[in-house]
Amino acid sequence: MGTLQELVVLLADDEPVVRDMVNLALTRAGFTVLIAADGAEALALSRSYEGTIHLLLTDVKMPHMTGIELAAAMVIERPGIAIMMMSGHSSGKIPVGFRTKLLRKPFLPKDLVTRIQNALRDTLDSVGP
Repeated sequence: MGTLQELVVLLADDEPVVRDMVNLALTRAGFTVLIAADGAEALALSRSYEGTIHLLLTDVKMPHMTGIELAAAMVIERPGIAIMMMSGHSSGKIPVGFRTKLLRKPFLPKDLVTRIQNALRDTLDSVGP
């Protein structure tokens, strides 16, 4: 796996407090973070970003486009991207059909960073050199 400075996370969450906390935790850990306030903005950001996006971190429930809809589009447009969804709802379910991890809100910044690192390691290891 490359260094964290080489790893890019696309963050999509409609809650500014969550976006700020996640951005701060991941930036401090050395990740490059692209930030979007909803799924449509995240998809547009992904389409305009020419580099590799290694992981999508998205809230499950957002206005305009859910995290599930966003993830479905991202796996088509960026095959091999790791997906992690966040949910504060106990009924937050992820449909079968693509590999993703679920992170329950609230979470500690250190737990977020560890889960992101593990998800990226798992994804990059499955792709191979």
